[in-house]
Amino acid sequence: MLIRFKASNFRSFREPMEFSMKASSNKEHPENTKEQSIYGNLLKSAAIFGANAAGKSNLIRAITSALIIIRTSETRQVNELIPFVEPFAFCKEVKETSFEFEFTMDESRYIYGFSCTQKKITEEHLTAYNSQRPTKIFKRTAKGYEFYSNEAQNQLRPLTERTTANKLFIATATVWNASLTKKPYLWLSSYIDVFDSNNPMLQSLELYEKDKSGKLRSFTNNLLKEADINISDFTIEAKNINNPPLFMVNIPVPSIQKEYIVRTEHIVRTDGDNHAIYQLPLPAESKGTQNLFFLSPWIKKALDKGYVFCVDELDSSMHPALLLYIVNLFNSPETNPKGAQLIMTTHTTDLLSTSIMRRDQIFFVEKDNNTGLSDLYSLNDFPARTREDIRKAYIAGRFGAVPNIL
Repeated sequence: MLIRFKASNFRSFREPMEFSMKASSNKEHPENTKEQSIYGNLLKSAAIFGANAAGKSNLIRAITSALIIIRTSETRQVNELIPFVEPFAFCKEVKETSFEFEFTMDESRYIYGFSCTQKKITEEHLTAYNSQRPTKIFKRTAKGYEFYSNEAQNQLRPLTERTTANKLFIATATVWNASLTKKPYLWLSSYIDVFDSNNPMLQSLELYEKDKSGKLRSFTNNLLKEADINISDFTIEAKNINNPPLFMVNIPVPSIQKEYIVRTEHIVRTDGDNHAIYQLPLPAESKGTQNLFFLSPWIKKALDKGYVFCVDELDSSMHPALLLYIVNLFNSPETNPKGAQLIMTTHTTDLLSTSIMRRDQIFFVEKDNNTGLSDLYSLNDFPARTREDIRKAYIAGRFGAVPNIL
């Protein structure tokens, strides 16, 4: 589970920003948390609010960028630029961008972070907590590498020669089967997903194609039914397309690709009590229906595996009642026994209620238009007021993070 994520000098977050999934000592909605023996209680969902262009998406984008840099490290050629490094634009001084994850996996806790420019990694560090005491594994700086145990010295020191300036050592060491880096790298590469709402189709359709048991189909049909969408079922047909080989940026594109044809089925009443089944191509459905269809595999995957699922504007073209239903899937111990976590940006103020969410599950992002800097903070930072209508207070501007409309 994710404990916290930090970033600095990334897009509108110039100053260090920390997003925490650590539950406070507040006793409200204990079902919305999951106890970790190695750490304590962690939140199972978090909602991030803010005005348009305040920087909400930049938080999700920071997580995405950090993960892409980690996951593509070993495919990077010598002198190739590091992708998705987007420092704060309104500054003449060139500074490094930094990311850090703290997370739990099995019975261990890890802190892993790195700093970089577009050309090179300037700092990297990994610390493990197999008990309450930290065990530093390695630290990489411009001066070289430091290893903090004989095991790390013997296992990792020889692998430093296999890492170039634009690659991350945790990825290189894991590729060469280093046990000290394998588990944290596995979490970073596989246990956290970010949903690309701009281009979700291909990966989602691949998950549907691999659904041999039909469990994903059933889950999606139930989700569509909960949304009160008149779809009884759907079909997916995959076809191989033979294309001439293409080469983009020296990366060969496979000559055989797939085309997916998705049709939804509707049971429609005809004359009298008779019913007939009609099919529609998925693009003929509403934008909200399409979004829900593509989201469904990732929601199920997170719940089944206990993964972290991040999504920008989860409520896009979605009815508030359905959003509350999805949030409850993550908050409920019955539907989320493995501690999956949902991190989302949203404008749906129906979530701003202590009958649904804990105060520490609600975050705000506000931008200073004079400086272009975004600031992230929690509702928990504000003193609680008895019987306060949080939604009303937010709209009135008590917590900031609302548009200044004249």
